Amino acid sequence: MDIEEQAADWFARRRGERFSAADELLFQQWLRASPVHAQTFADLELLWDDMDLMHMQPATAQRRQTVTTLPRRNPRRLLAIAAGVVLMVGLLSVTLLVDRPQFELTAQSEAGQLRELALVDGSQITLNMGSSVNVRYFDDRREVTLRGGEAFFSVVPDSQRPFVISAGSGQVTVVGTRFNVRLGEQLLDVAVEQGKVTVDAGSARMPSVLLSAGEVVQADYQSGQQQLSRLEPDEVASWRSGQLIFHDRPLAQLLQELSRYLGKPVALADPGLAERRLSGSLDIYQPHTFLSSLPLLLPVRVDTATDGSVSISAL
Repeated sequence: MDIEEQAADWFARRRGERFSAADELLFQQWLRASPVHAQTFADLELLWDDMDLMHMQPATAQRRQTVTTLPRRNPRRLLAIAAGVVLMVGLLSVTLLVDRPQFELTAQSEAGQLRELALVDGSQITLNMGSSVNVRYFDDRREVTLRGGEAFFSVVPDSQRPFVISAGSGQVTVVGTRFNVRLGEQLLDVAVEQGKVTVDAGSARMPSVLLSAGEVVQADYQSGQQQLSRLEPDEVASWRSGQLIFHDRPLAQLLQELSRYLGKPVALADPGLAERRLSGSLDIYQPHTFLSSLPLLLPVRVDTATDGSVSISAL
Protein backbone atom coordinates (compact mmCIF):
# COMPACT_ATOMS: atom_id res chain seq x y z
CA MET A 1 0.00 0.00 0.00
CA ASP A 2 1.57 3.31 -1.08
CA ILE A 3 1.47 6.55 0.92
CA GLU A 4 -1.63 7.96 -0.78
CA GLU A 5 -3.54 4.75 -0.10
CA GLN A 6 -2.37 4.71 3.51
CA ALA A 7 -3.57 8.30 3.89
CA ALA A 8 -6.93 7.37 2.36
CA ASP A 9 -7.26 4.41 4.72
CA TRP A 10 -6.57 6.56 7.78
CA PHE A 11 -8.95 9.24 6.50
CA ALA A 12 -11.81 6.78 6.07
CA ARG A 13 -11.20 5.07 9.40
CA ARG A 14 -11.09 8.36 11.34
CA ARG A 15 -14.56 9.18 10.06
CA GLY A 16 -15.95 5.95 11.48
CA GLU A 17 -17.79 5.80 14.82
CA ARG A 18 -15.56 3.08 16.27
CA PHE A 19 -12.27 4.93 15.80
CA SER A 20 -10.82 4.71 19.32
CA ALA A 21 -8.27 6.73 21.28
CA ALA A 22 -5.78 3.91 20.70
CA ASP A 23 -6.41 4.16 16.96
CA GLU A 24 -5.80 7.92 17.10
CA LEU A 25 -2.47 7.31 18.83
CA LEU A 26 -1.41 4.98 16.02
CA PHE A 27 -2.53 7.54 13.47
CA GLN A 28 -0.43 10.26 15.10
CA GLN A 29 2.57 7.93 15.07
CA TRP A 30 2.02 7.37 11.36
CA LEU A 31 1.90 11.14 10.75
CA ARG A 32 5.17 11.69 12.63
CA ALA A 33 6.92 8.82 10.85
CA SER A 34 7.54 10.99 7.76
CA PRO A 35 6.86 14.58 6.63
CA VAL A 36 5.49 13.04 3.43
CA HIS A 37 2.80 11.25 5.47
CA ALA A 38 1.66 14.50 7.06
CA GLN A 39 1.71 16.42 3.77
CA THR A 40 -0.20 13.70 1.88
CA PHE A 41 -2.87 13.53 4.57
CA ALA A 42 -3.19 17.34 4.62
CA ASP A 43 -3.53 17.41 0.83
CA LEU A 44 -6.23 14.76 1.01
CA GLU A 45 -8.15 16.70 3.66
CA LEU A 46 -7.92 19.85 1.50
CA LEU A 47 -9.16 18.02 -1.57
CA TRP A 48 -12.03 16.52 0.43
CA ASP A 49 -13.03 20.03 1.55
CA ASP A 50 -12.89 21.19 -2.07
CA MET A 51 -15.25 18.39 -3.06
CA ASP A 52 -17.75 19.73 -0.52
CA LEU A 53 -17.95 22.95 -2.55
CA MET A 54 -20.07 21.15 -5.11
CA HIS A 55 -22.83 20.85 -2.50
CA MET A 56 -22.70 24.53 -1.35
CA GLN A 57 -24.60 27.56 -2.50
CA PRO A 58 -22.73 29.53 -5.22
CA ALA A 59 -21.99 32.48 -2.96
CA THR A 60 -20.60 30.26 -0.24
CA ALA A 61 -18.51 28.35 -2.75
CA GLN A 62 -17.09 31.61 -4.12
CA ARG A 63 -16.03 32.74 -0.65
CA ARG A 64 -14.39 29.38 0.00
CA GLN A 65 -12.53 29.55 -3.30
CA THR A 66 -10.77 32.73 -2.21
CA VAL A 67 -8.94 30.84 0.54
CA THR A 68 -8.42 27.50 -1.23
CA THR A 69 -5.05 26.47 -2.66
CA LEU A 70 -4.27 23.57 -4.95
CA PRO A 71 -2.75 20.42 -3.43
CA ARG A 72 1.01 20.23 -3.78
CA ARG A 73 1.12 16.58 -4.78
CA ASN A 74 -0.16 15.11 -8.03
CA PRO A 75 -3.76 16.42 -8.17
CA ARG A 76 -5.01 13.70 -10.50
CA ARG A 77 -3.59 11.00 -8.29
CA LEU A 78 -5.13 12.54 -5.17
CA LEU A 79 -8.44 13.04 -6.96
CA ALA A 80 -8.55 9.34 -7.72
CA ILE A 81 -7.64 8.55 -4.11
CA ALA A 82 -10.31 10.96 -2.85
CA ALA A 83 -12.91 9.25 -5.00
CA GLY A 84 -11.82 5.97 -3.48
CA VAL A 85 -12.18 7.47 0.00
CA VAL A 86 -15.82 8.30 -0.73
CA LEU A 87 -16.40 4.61 -1.43
CA MET A 88 -14.30 3.50 1.55
CA VAL A 89 -16.20 5.74 3.95
CA GLY A 90 -19.48 4.33 2.65
CA LEU A 91 -18.28 0.76 2.95
CA LEU A 92 -16.85 1.43 6.39
CA SER A 93 -20.20 2.79 7.54
CA VAL A 94 -21.90 -0.40 6.36
CA THR A 95 -19.19 -2.59 7.91
CA LEU A 96 -19.59 -0.91 11.28
CA LEU A 97 -23.27 -1.85 11.23
CA VAL A 98 -22.36 -5.55 10.88
CA ASP A 99 -22.23 -7.28 14.24
CA ARG A 100 -18.86 -9.02 14.40
CA PRO A 101 -18.11 -11.65 17.05
CA GLN A 102 -15.33 -11.01 19.57
CA PHE A 103 -14.73 -14.74 19.94
CA GLU A 104 -15.62 -17.67 17.69
CA LEU A 105 -15.11 -21.42 18.00
CA THR A 106 -16.34 -24.44 16.06
CA ALA A 107 -15.84 -27.87 17.60
CA GLN A 108 -17.08 -31.42 17.30
CA SER A 109 -16.59 -34.74 19.04
CA GLU A 110 -15.98 -37.97 17.20
CA ALA A 111 -17.66 -41.34 17.74
CA GLY A 112 -16.51 -42.87 21.01
CA GLN A 113 -15.27 -39.51 22.31
CA LEU A 114 -16.53 -36.94 24.81
CA ARG A 115 -15.00 -33.49 24.44
CA GLU A 116 -14.57 -30.67 26.96
CA LEU A 117 -14.56 -27.07 25.74
CA ALA A 118 -13.37 -24.19 27.95
CA LEU A 119 -14.70 -20.83 26.74
CA VAL A 120 -13.07 -17.43 27.20
CA ASP A 121 -15.50 -16.28 29.93
CA GLY A 122 -15.01 -19.39 32.05
CA SER A 123 -18.12 -21.17 30.76
CA GLN A 124 -17.72 -24.81 29.76
CA ILE A 125 -19.34 -27.14 27.23
CA THR A 126 -19.14 -30.93 27.30
CA LEU A 127 -19.95 -32.51 23.94
CA ASN A 128 -21.46 -35.96 23.85
CA MET A 129 -20.25 -38.39 21.19
CA GLY A 130 -20.84 -37.34 17.59
CA SER A 131 -21.94 -33.80 18.51
CA SER A 132 -20.93 -30.41 17.13
CA VAL A 133 -21.30 -26.74 18.13
CA ASN A 134 -20.46 -23.28 16.89
CA VAL A 135 -19.74 -20.64 19.56
CA ARG A 136 -19.79 -16.86 18.99
CA TYR A 137 -19.43 -14.12 21.60
CA PHE A 138 -20.63 -10.57 20.90
CA ASP A 139 -20.67 -7.34 22.93
CA ASP A 140 -24.23 -7.91 24.10
CA ARG A 141 -24.78 -11.69 23.90
CA ARG A 142 -23.19 -15.13 23.78
CA GLU A 143 -24.44 -17.47 21.05
CA VAL A 144 -24.05 -21.23 20.58
CA THR A 145 -25.49 -23.29 17.74
CA LEU A 146 -25.87 -26.99 18.53
CA ARG A 147 -25.62 -28.45 15.04
CA GLY A 148 -26.37 -31.98 16.13
CA GLY A 149 -26.13 -34.34 19.07
CA GLU A 150 -26.04 -33.39 22.72
CA ALA A 151 -24.13 -31.01 24.96
CA PHE A 152 -23.98 -30.08 28.64
CA PHE A 153 -23.47 -26.40 29.44
CA SER A 154 -22.02 -24.78 32.54
CA VAL A 155 -22.53 -21.05 31.97
CA VAL A 156 -20.86 -18.25 33.93
CA PRO A 157 -23.46 -15.59 34.85
CA ASP A 158 -23.35 -12.33 32.89
CA SER A 159 -26.50 -10.21 33.10
CA GLN A 160 -25.25 -7.98 30.27
CA ARG A 161 -24.69 -10.90 27.87
CA PRO A 162 -27.33 -13.64 27.89
CA PHE A 163 -26.21 -17.08 26.73
CA VAL A 164 -28.42 -18.21 23.82
CA ILE A 165 -28.36 -21.71 22.32
CA SER A 166 -29.96 -22.48 18.96
CA ALA A 167 -30.81 -26.14 18.45
CA GLY A 168 -32.70 -26.83 15.25
CA SER A 169 -35.82 -24.66 15.38
CA GLY A 170 -35.56 -24.26 19.14
CA GLN A 171 -33.78 -21.75 21.33
CA VAL A 172 -32.57 -21.90 24.94
CA THR A 173 -31.79 -18.65 26.77
CA VAL A 174 -29.92 -18.38 30.08
CA VAL A 175 -27.86 -15.94 32.13
CA GLY A 176 -25.92 -18.48 34.18
CA THR A 177 -26.76 -22.10 34.97
CA ARG A 178 -25.96 -25.77 34.30
CA PHE A 179 -28.15 -27.69 31.88
CA ASN A 180 -28.24 -30.27 29.10
CA VAL A 181 -29.52 -29.89 25.51
CA ARG A 182 -30.19 -32.88 23.24
CA LEU A 183 -31.21 -32.44 19.61
CA GLY A 184 -32.71 -35.49 17.93
CA GLU A 185 -34.24 -36.01 14.52
CA GLN A 186 -37.69 -34.85 15.67
CA LEU A 187 -37.00 -33.98 19.30
CA LEU A 188 -35.52 -31.20 21.42
CA ASP A 189 -34.80 -32.19 25.02
CA VAL A 190 -33.59 -29.70 27.65
CA ALA A 191 -32.86 -30.67 31.28
CA VAL A 192 -31.70 -28.26 33.99
CA GLU A 193 -29.27 -29.29 36.71
CA GLN A 194 -28.91 -25.86 38.32
CA GLY A 195 -30.44 -22.41 37.79
CA LYS A 196 -33.16 -21.49 35.28
CA VAL A 197 -33.46 -21.49 31.50
CA THR A 198 -36.10 -20.39 29.02
CA VAL A 199 -36.84 -22.84 26.21
CA ASP A 200 -38.59 -21.83 23.00
CA ALA A 201 -39.16 -24.82 20.73
CA GLY A 202 -39.70 -22.53 17.74
CA SER A 203 -43.23 -23.78 17.06
CA ALA A 204 -46.50 -21.89 17.49
CA ARG A 205 -48.06 -25.06 18.90
CA MET A 206 -45.49 -25.26 21.71
CA PRO A 207 -45.26 -22.19 24.00
CA SER A 208 -42.04 -21.06 25.67
CA VAL A 209 -41.39 -22.57 29.10
CA LEU A 210 -39.22 -21.56 32.05
CA LEU A 211 -37.37 -24.51 33.58
CA SER A 212 -35.84 -24.73 37.04
CA ALA A 213 -33.40 -27.24 38.53
CA GLY A 214 -34.56 -30.84 38.04
CA GLU A 215 -37.08 -29.95 35.34
CA VAL A 216 -37.11 -31.28 31.77
CA VAL A 217 -38.98 -30.34 28.62
CA GLN A 218 -39.23 -32.58 25.57
CA ALA A 219 -40.49 -30.91 22.40
CA ASP A 220 -41.70 -33.42 19.82
CA TYR A 221 -41.81 -31.72 16.41
CA GLN A 222 -43.54 -34.65 14.76
CA SER A 223 -46.58 -34.51 17.06
CA GLY A 224 -46.31 -30.78 17.79
CA GLN A 225 -46.47 -31.44 21.53
CA GLN A 226 -44.09 -30.85 24.41
CA GLN A 227 -43.96 -32.66 27.72
CA LEU A 228 -42.73 -31.36 31.07
CA SER A 229 -41.27 -33.75 33.62
CA ARG A 230 -38.73 -33.99 36.41
CA LEU A 231 -35.39 -35.76 36.76
CA GLU A 232 -33.23 -36.74 39.68
CA PRO A 233 -30.00 -34.72 39.77
CA ASP A 234 -27.86 -37.74 38.84
CA GLU A 235 -29.92 -38.25 35.66
CA VAL A 236 -29.18 -34.82 34.13
CA ALA A 237 -26.46 -35.42 31.53
CA SER A 238 -25.46 -38.64 33.30
CA TRP A 239 -23.54 -39.59 30.12
CA ARG A 240 -20.70 -37.35 31.29
CA SER A 241 -19.70 -40.06 33.76
CA GLY A 242 -19.84 -42.74 31.06
CA GLN A 243 -23.14 -44.20 32.30
CA LEU A 244 -26.38 -43.07 30.66
CA ILE A 245 -29.15 -43.32 33.27
CA PHE A 246 -32.67 -43.41 31.86
CA HIS A 247 -36.09 -43.64 33.47
CA ASP A 248 -39.30 -44.56 31.66
CA ARG A 249 -37.66 -43.71 28.32
CA PRO A 250 -39.45 -44.65 25.04
CA LEU A 251 -37.47 -47.28 23.16
CA ALA A 252 -37.36 -45.19 19.96
CA GLN A 253 -35.69 -42.26 21.78
CA LEU A 254 -33.29 -44.56 23.57
CA LEU A 255 -32.21 -46.19 20.33
CA GLN A 256 -31.50 -42.77 18.79
CA GLU A 257 -29.02 -42.14 21.59
CA LEU A 258 -27.64 -45.66 21.30
CA SER A 259 -26.90 -44.98 17.61
CA ARG A 260 -24.59 -42.14 18.66
CA TYR A 261 -22.62 -44.32 21.05
CA LEU A 262 -22.48 -47.23 18.62
CA GLY A 263 -21.47 -45.04 15.68
CA LYS A 264 -23.96 -46.96 13.52
CA PRO A 265 -27.73 -46.60 13.01
CA VAL A 266 -29.99 -48.61 15.30
CA ALA A 267 -33.46 -48.83 13.75
CA LEU A 268 -36.80 -50.26 14.74
CA ALA A 269 -38.11 -52.74 12.16
CA ASP A 270 -41.44 -52.76 14.00
CA PRO A 271 -42.94 -49.25 14.64
CA GLY A 272 -45.16 -50.75 17.31
CA LEU A 273 -42.12 -50.98 19.58
CA ALA A 274 -41.43 -47.24 19.50
CA GLU A 275 -43.39 -46.40 22.68
CA ARG A 276 -42.26 -49.37 24.76
CA ARG A 277 -40.63 -47.85 27.81
CA LEU A 278 -37.46 -48.79 29.65
CA SER A 279 -35.62 -47.79 32.79
CA GLY A 280 -32.02 -48.59 33.59
CA SER A 281 -28.53 -47.59 32.52
CA LEU A 282 -26.00 -48.33 29.83
CA ASP A 283 -22.26 -47.94 29.46
CA ILE A 284 -21.81 -45.44 26.60
CA TYR A 285 -18.40 -46.93 25.84
CA GLN A 286 -19.84 -50.48 25.61
CA PRO A 287 -23.13 -50.06 23.69
CA HIS A 288 -22.99 -53.65 22.38
CA THR A 289 -23.48 -54.90 25.93
CA PHE A 290 -26.81 -53.11 26.17
CA LEU A 291 -27.88 -54.44 22.77
CA SER A 292 -27.07 -57.99 23.88
CA SER A 293 -29.21 -57.60 27.00
CA LEU A 294 -32.15 -55.92 25.26
CA PRO A 295 -33.94 -59.24 24.44
CA LEU A 296 -33.89 -59.97 28.19
CA LEU A 297 -35.83 -56.76 28.84
CA LEU A 298 -38.28 -56.83 25.92
CA PRO A 299 -39.65 -59.48 23.53
CA VAL A 300 -37.41 -58.37 20.65
CA ARG A 301 -34.74 -59.72 18.32
CA VAL A 302 -31.51 -57.82 17.62
CA ASP A 303 -29.98 -58.26 14.16
CA THR A 304 -26.61 -56.76 13.19
CA ALA A 305 -25.82 -56.26 9.47
CA THR A 306 -22.38 -56.65 7.93
CA ASP A 307 -21.94 -52.84 7.91
CA GLY A 308 -22.51 -52.67 11.67
CA SER A 309 -26.02 -51.22 11.54
CA VAL A 310 -28.60 -52.78 13.87
CA SER A 311 -32.27 -53.64 13.42
CA ILE A 312 -34.66 -54.29 16.31
CA SER A 313 -37.78 -56.35 15.53
CA ALA A 314 -40.61 -57.82 17.60
CA LEU A 315 -40.68 -61.56 18.34
